[in-house]
Amino acid sequence: MIKKTVAAFFLFVVLFSNAQSGEVQKPQKIKKAYKDILFSPGLIVQHETFLEFNVLFGDVTVENGKIPIIGVDGFRIGVETNLRDGHNHTIAPKLGYEISATIFAVRLSAVNYFQNGNSEFRLLPELGISANGWANLTYGYGIPLNNGNLNNVSCHRVGLSFNLDRRLRDGL
Repeated sequence: MIKKTVAAFFLFVVLFSNAQSGEVQKPQKIKKAYKDILFSPGLIVQHETFLEFNVLFGDVTVENGKIPIIGVDGFRIGVETNLRDGHNHTIAPKLGYEISATIFAVRLSAVNYFQNGNSEFRLLPELGISANGWANLTYGYGIPLNNGNLNNVSCHRVGLSFNLDRRLRDGL
């Protein structure tokens, strides 16, 4: 009797272990072991025109599901300058974080402006619109943490930047 019960139980387990539920398995998002590196140039207007050169270390996301998500998020390190010779030459190294996906862009940066022996440190939140993370048009307000008396740097700024990556561009 015990042999028949064990054999029936074994047969039951073998038969139902191969059964399928009928559910469609969703593809799992695979987390990659490395970060993407993107070059991110831009143009800034803040009383004068500045150029910015950044490198972004982060993740590029391209998901074309029911709700498409195309964008980038990660840390930015770079510099902005007005490329002037002489008295009002300004250079500003900066460090920040960016999230730009589908239609919105958000950044928070720390910028230190140097001009004519003066220095001014600012926190810079920016908010704007994005074209799938590839092109971002943002407005930002630089919050000065000290008074450096800079001649050509306004607290208000409008920036246009590009995250140069083929996957983001093709997402447009």
